[in-house]
Amino acid sequence: MARPSRGRVGGPAQPAVVVGAGHNGLVCALRLARAGVPVTVLEQADHPGGAVHTAPLTLPGFVHDVCAGFMPLTLASPAFDDLGVREAIEWVNPPVAMAHPFADGSAIGLHRDVDATADDLEAFAAGAGRAWQALVRPLAAQRDDVLQAALTPFPPVAPAARLALRLRRDAIDLARLMAGSSATAGLELFGDERAAAWLAGSAMHADLTPGASPGGGFALGLQLLGHLAGWGFPRGGAGRLVDALTAGIEAAAGTVRCEAPVERVLVRRNRVAGVRVRGGEEIACDTVVLSTSAGLVADLLEDGALPARLMTRLRRWRYGLGTFKADWALSGPVPWTSATARQAGVVHLGDTLGHLFASHQQAGAGRVPDEPSMVVGQHTLHDATRAPEGRHTLYAYAHVPQRLDVPDHEVLARMERRLEAFAPGFGELVLARATHSPADLERENPSMRGGDLAGGSCEIDQQLIFRPAPEMVRGRTPLRGLYVAGPSVHPGAGVHGVSGTAAARAVLADRRLPRRVVRGLAAGYV
Repeated sequence: MARPSRGRVGGPAQPAVVVGAGHNGLVCALRLARAGVPVTVLEQADHPGGAVHTAPLTLPGFVHDVCAGFMPLTLASPAFDDLGVREAIEWVNPPVAMAHPFADGSAIGLHRDVDATADDLEAFAAGAGRAWQALVRPLAAQRDDVLQAALTPFPPVAPAARLALRLRRDAIDLARLMAGSSATAGLELFGDERAAAWLAGSAMHADLTPGASPGGGFALGLQLLGHLAGWGFPRGGAGRLVDALTAGIEAAAGTVRCEAPVERVLVRRNRVAGVRVRGGEEIACDTVVLSTSAGLVADLLEDGALPARLMTRLRRWRYGLGTFKADWALSGPVPWTSATARQAGVVHLGDTLGHLFASHQQAGAGRVPDEPSMVVGQHTLHDATRAPEGRHTLYAYAHVPQRLDVPDHEVLARMERRLEAFAPGFGELVLARATHSPADLERENPSMRGGDLAGGSCEIDQQLIFRPAPEMVRGRTPLRGLYVAGPSVHPGAGVHGVSGTAAARAVLADRRLPRRVVRGLAAGYV
């Protein structure tokens, strides 16, 4: 694959510029380029991909995913259906997507197979497996509408209406479970605290405690994806997705420029006129797509570029908990006491509901948790290309305060003590370690304010039309020629490409419409 171009380029002004080479920015650029719009992607880092990046963090021959490591949303998202990108990648999709172990050595697995999952749940609580089957099977039968409702621009009227008609009364109960907390949803479904902890563990992927709304929706949606698509990942590293997207852009005559940080969006006569890159270079264009988190959108705009209320919303955008990421090179597989955990692609190291609550509440109160809940990834159990023969990698992150109250080495020590408790002998396998603190993550990617991987808190007031604001939820903004994508735009975090696709479609639609209609769309009147 041709490498992304770097440095300054001459020639005529490009009609469209995408700021940020995260996956949503790349999806947007690919769609524009294939539609015949000359497009340049400008990225501040020395590589494209944003949170989707693979690097040799520990020792030679060991390959690690820096942030995004598992991609159920990529496998499921309609935004990738017609790009040919998924088909260019070899996917690894473990039969046991996730295991949630407990201190006594038992575990509940999320299997690709619904019945196998139900068997695990039934072993913990009579009726829990049957309850899971009763919830999942009707949704699996409506797979396409479920994915369209969750992973298309807001509002997904047609698929949501079809689901409501087919599920009838069950749709009301499902909506209620999704709107509430993950702990409440789990306890109501299963009537058992350990089964509820298995469900609530998936809310760890957001900044939500088990008691927070809409954690039920996050947890149920992610668990359901284990059946509908699996929690797969690209063989060789998450960066394979970026390689495929970048290759598609370049094949369509688009350009990806790295080490080109944008400092300002230029505005003249109440419309976008271009961007200014650090060092003073100005690139004229009539379309700019900002594929960054909301706070960075505000930083790139002049005062008055957007209505005052909207600028205030962006400047005060609330970011979620920080993330502390650790990677290990190991001499062998993790010796979990749980047999299910020894097979899983992902391990939710959260134990009981009480432990999940305590970990997230301590982090929210500004303290690194004493016993951090963790999302643990075991890529090399299923993908031997990521480590030398017989060796393994391990991937883990924990939610922590944006500003740590203890040194990095103490956070790592707490994570390793937790791993040792569930996998005695783990420490003896460690050959090398690498860490990313919240400050490290933000320094490498300014969109990750305070180490927030999700581009903003996932609490209810920053979801749906409020992500980031009603005027911007579908990718347009009130400023002509300015569009937004990225994790701060509905449907939020995850490698799904939805906001990138929405922004591209808005750009293409506006270019075909009369100017007065475009002005109305930008103002929110149409």
